[in-house]
Amino acid sequence: MTTTLTDRYVHAATRWLPGRTKEEVAAELRERIGDTVAARGGGEQAERETLEELGDPLRVAVDYTGREPALIGPRLFFPWLRLMTILVAIVAPLVTAVTVIVGAFDGDSIGSIIGGGVWTLLEMVVHLVFWTTLVFAVLDWMGTSIDGVETWSVDQLPEPDTGTGTADLVAGLIFLPAFAAMLIWQHVGSPFFDDGERIPMADPELWSWYLPLVLVTLALELVHLVWIHRAGYTWAAAWANLGLALLFAIPTIVLLLDGSIVNPELVAHLDWDPEIVDTVLRGIAVGVGLVTAWEAFDGFRKARLHASRL
Repeated sequence: MTTTLTDRYVHAATRWLPGRTKEEVAAELRERIGDTVAARGGGEQAERETLEELGDPLRVAVDYTGREPALIGPRLFFPWLRLMTILVAIVAPLVTAVTVIVGAFDGDSIGSIIGGGVWTLLEMVVHLVFWTTLVFAVLDWMGTSIDGVETWSVDQLPEPDTGTGTADLVAGLIFLPAFAAMLIWQHVGSPFFDDGERIPMADPELWSWYLPLVLVTLALELVHLVWIHRAGYTWAAAWANLGLALLFAIPTIVLLLDGSIVNPELVAHLDWDPEIVDTVLRGIAVGVGLVTAWEAFDGFRKARLHASRL
């Protein structure tokens, strides 16, 4: 599959727009770009020059819809939007994860750990949005120029969301092995001790079948990532994605509902209320089910998008 610069530009310009408006703007923008490129004789260089003249695709989307940003003007609105997306998606979850880990090491109750994590996440999102918005709004009102933030080029265009980007591959190559290492570490390097012996976080009996199954599934997920990176998100890849999702989700949900994942020795050691632990595990089971349903849907959505571009 070949993704043209025009595909990437239209994707960037319309990805924040609602359904019908998105389709109308995409069609009109493609026609406008195509006519201009043809008038210049065609070719990749003509396409690049045309897109450079059009400028920031988010700015173009505003021009088509006629909806000007209010609090922060168009000069700095889109740099603000891009920065906010990164901060909320990366910084807030990272700080939340650190809070949860510290709470667990301190021996807090599981209710306190979950509550503290949720509160930290909400607090971080509020602070990131408020203070970043305030800074950009003040800079915009003062007419301050920020070197490089108002410059846009074709090289900044994102890849369409078909699951084939290098970023997806790199993220998977980091996260999946890290998750596998964590499963092994929680058994051999657990920070919890009783009479000088480590207390694994997961029930040690799960090594008889479940944890090896998870490790195999993670290895298959790595193969799947490389596959879709090289061949695109085909229908076969979407069905494989569904199979891998169910291979992990079904036994995981069963064990969570049964309360058989967390090591009972750890629950007793930390003096956690077993009923609260069971409630939390049931909530996690619901979350796993929802994420699995989304993953399956998203896989077929990407396959359909991939097929439409062939």
